[in-house]
Amino acid sequence: MRKYITLFGIIAAFAAMLSGCAKTADPINPNVATITFVNAGPKFLTSDVTVNPKDSILFQYTITSPVPMATVELDKNLVSSNNAVAAYAFKDSVKTPGALTFTVTHKMIADSIAAIYQYNVVARDRNGVFVGQSVVINVTVTPDFYYYPNRTMFTPDTAQTALAYYSSSLNNTFSYANGAANSANIDFGYYFNPDSGQTAGVKKAAFGHFIYALSATPTPRSAKNPVYDISTWTKNATIMKVATTPTFASLTSGGAIKQGCLTNLKTGATAQVPVVTTTVSGGKQTDTYTPLATGNVVWFKTADGRYGALTITFLSSGTSAKITYMNYEVKITK
Repeated sequence: MRKYITLFGIIAAFAAMLSGCAKTADPINPNVATITFVNAGPKFLTSDVTVNPKDSILFQYTITSPVPMATVELDKNLVSSNNAVAAYAFKDSVKTPGALTFTVTHKMIADSIAAIYQYNVVARDRNGVFVGQSVVINVTVTPDFYYYPNRTMFTPDTAQTALAYYSSSLNNTFSYANGAANSANIDFGYYFNPDSGQTAGVKKAAFGHFIYALSATPTPRSAKNPVYDISTWTKNATIMKVATTPTFASLTSGGAIKQGCLTNLKTGATAQVPVVTTTVSGGKQTDTYTPLATGNVVWFKTADGRYGALTITFLSSGTSAKITYMNYEVKITK
């Protein structure tokens, strides 16, 4: 037993000796580089900024470090990058071995999708070890189009109170009763035609839902719908067309909306959708058309030159009663 006690005492004494020789190191701050954004002229960013989609933005920055640098990154959407894996907009190699300073300029185009994008500069040594990062610059991209969800129009009624007209510039709907005073702003109207289309003289389903410009001639009407007299109204010549591409969801910028309109309205644009073509053969009438349906995208250009897309999200019932309506969403350029 004395033998084990003596051995334990020797081990304890040796451990105490090692502990007395150990030194406590001060914590290392890896962020030793100084990074400065330089205002070298217009559009050079040194602080948070708000821009339009696809605006030009420029960065110039200088890094000074007591540790030789090997790579410098301009990171995007990263608030902090304390490891070697990073998403970056630009990655530059420091060509001069042992360099303690580095300056670079980069030009880019702001994103087309509206959001807040964060940029910061990160410097690393030849082993990929982080040596410093800059402050974060927030680049806020504002939409260059308007998005109006959850809109509704109703088929005309005898009381003249149904909201059967829409103005995209005001994002508002109007009835016949208050439409005249606002007709200069109205882009199109809506109604349901319960009359039956024909195939070789045989009556088929009702024509259904229509969207039309006030300039349409004659004014869309049916035997069962109220006939509104708009002869004294301003009749804006909106043109429109139903097309499947691009999708409504993919329209994330004014440029995309305009391009979709330019492509789709180049041919076949009319003052009303759907377009009904009537032919008579052997004394029998045939009406050819594609009824409006949920999911349709109607591309349009307003009389004042704005480009837009309307998607139908719901069509109710199949009569000309007041309860018949259309739910829709609109995206339109500013």
